[in-house]
Amino acid sequence: MKSINIKKLYNYSAYIMILLLFFSKGLPNVMLIILSVLFLINFDSKIFKINYSAKTILLVLLLYLTIKSLFYGNLPFDFKIYKGLLLLLWISVLLYKIEDIKTLKLVVLMSINACILVSLFLIARFYFQTGILPFSNTAEVNNLLLLERPYIGFVAVLGFLIAIEKAISFSNWRWIYSINSLALLAFIILISARISIITIFFIAGIYFLFYFKTKWYKKILCALSLLILFLIIVVSNKNISERFFIKSDFEKSMQEASDYEPRIVIWHCAYDMTQNNEFNRITGFEGYQIIKNNFLSCYESSIENESKKQYFLSEKFNSHNQFIDLYLVGGILALLLFIVFFVKLFYEVKNDFIATSIVISFLFFFLVENIFYRQFGCYLFGIFIFKLIPPKRINNE
Repeated sequence: MKSINIKKLYNYSAYIMILLLFFSKGLPNVMLIILSVLFLINFDSKIFKINYSAKTILLVLLLYLTIKSLFYGNLPFDFKIYKGLLLLLWISVLLYKIEDIKTLKLVVLMSINACILVSLFLIARFYFQTGILPFSNTAEVNNLLLLERPYIGFVAVLGFLIAIEKAISFSNWRWIYSINSLALLAFIILISARISIITIFFIAGIYFLFYFKTKWYKKILCALSLLILFLIIVVSNKNISERFFIKSDFEKSMQEASDYEPRIVIWHCAYDMTQNNEFNRITGFEGYQIIKNNFLSCYESSIENESKKQYFLSEKFNSHNQFIDLYLVGGILALLLFIVFFVKLFYEVKNDFIATSIVISFLFFFLVENIFYRQFGCYLFGIFIFKLIPPKRINNE
């Protein structure tokens, strides 16, 4: 009886942690501590069994980066980043004990919907006060959303995929989950979340090309139709077209992108620092302190507009690409380990379209953000990648 009560308490603590994740930075950590204590009370060493999986590759990556930082004496500074990897691995260990995946997915979906509803309330209040929806390149947008636009768009994509899965699985509630998925899709378009829109259309294309059972020419026709629909949405929606820097001619579009897209400057600086003599292509820079200083030095010397320069220097932008980040700090070794991690992950989930779509969503988001820099991103990664998507089933028979 005591074991059953601890199990229930454990499950509910995990659910509360997930519900709080979208509304607070500190409270999920409190629940994480409670989960950790309950885990130690009912400790099971089988959870730590080592096998060849995507998680093991990520653990090897963390060990490599940690040993390298110790060697160069940079661990006190670098650990600020590496603790994110440690956090997501620990979350995956704690959630391993949650057996009811259906309920866990429902809790995640409810949390995402609550986050979106609060954001819609803030948007509606602003619209009734001003009569505008400032979802182009404006500073106001993040004040209207519970999370920053890239992250809330990404969260909406994950919620959209869970809702689609539940619409397929539960016939009695199919219409509710179908409406939920459409509402999340509409929200993504409303806030003009670029990478999320691209991700949704790419996933749909993958479905028609590889999972939709029909003749090959119909697959190609569906994929082309999706591409045309994407272009129509980008061109016809004013906010989205401005987010994609669509202007009257190509030169104006490139100038607009250069002026308002920070990643153009950031990635150019990242490339420049790899040409530096202190950069080792095999093992990268000695640590994150050097990378941070190099970025600041590049912003100082390469940005001519004074206000833009001060903005970059005050924000201290990182690489905004997890692959670039790992290449800078760990060289080809770290980059290859991260690529192998995704290859292994795709292999484990290739037969499950929703699981594959979740992996694709994270892959695309890694191309524009450093998820491991943020506690929230590490929570999402640990929950979705290491718990909610099923591993490749091995038939021992």
